[in-house]
Amino acid sequence: MGFKDKLKDVLIGILTDEELSALPRGFQTIGDVAIVKFKPLLLEKKILIAEKYLDLLPKLKSVYLNSGRVKGQFRTPEKIEFLVGVDNPIAKHKEHGVIYRFDFTKIMFSMGNLNERKFLATLVEEGEVIVDMFAGIGYFSLPIAKHSKPKKMFSIELNPESFKYLTENIKLNHFEEIITPIYGDSKIEVMTLSNSGLKADRVIMGVFPAPKDFIKEALTLAKVEGTIYHYEGIADKENYLDLFNEFKEIVEKSDFKCNLLAKRFVKSYGPGLYHVVLDINVYKN
Repeated sequence: MGFKDKLKDVLIGILTDEELSALPRGFQTIGDVAIVKFKPLLLEKKILIAEKYLDLLPKLKSVYLNSGRVKGQFRTPEKIEFLVGVDNPIAKHKEHGVIYRFDFTKIMFSMGNLNERKFLATLVEEGEVIVDMFAGIGYFSLPIAKHSKPKKMFSIELNPESFKYLTENIKLNHFEEIITPIYGDSKIEVMTLSNSGLKADRVIMGVFPAPKDFIKEALTLAKVEGTIYHYEGIADKENYLDLFNEFKEIVEKSDFKCNLLAKRFVKSYGPGLYHVVLDINVYKN
């Protein structure tokens, strides 16, 4: 029996048939917290329903309601409301052997990217130098440090709230010798790294919308023999090459060449649209 059926069973006689049908199929779990989304029909009884989540799932300590979207430059959750249990939005979430600590009312954590966070680490070869241009709280940097053997990672983050947890998470997972956190704008910080003589084996450009305006600066990290760029964006399945072509155009203007190694459709992003990751090799020769 699925969770929705179990929830229906304990709410029969409490909710109307229409309300029972409107119950959500699932929810997001971050640490010991459930984050739910309810249709407007259920909002008057949101506390009562949330209490049943705790009854059915004793490992949970609290339930929060997400009734907004992510917004702004830093993709901040718009409205996450405490419902029942222990009101503590600072979560410790363990995934793929990595611990992420963060405030989920201020920082987005997409479970839809779970497989990509794991998969990207499998691509890294021993001894690589990596620049993570939009590191957040360490979404990609931490699992790479955990499961691969990079020589060094430089993880850049502009959002002060995310940067605070990035530095905490590096210490929490004991990756201080591998990851150097850098607070600032990637456009500026990448150039600082490049001007210091740094060349990267791999550059992660994981942010929405596609970071086209950062490509030129990112290319200054490229090695003559080749650097792999992970470039993210939104596209439909038939026209994903538009993303690659916008990258390629800037590469060729910078006197480099490139080829597409692989593509991944990470998750749905709307009707006919997908979150896409392109693995692109950039080289001189």
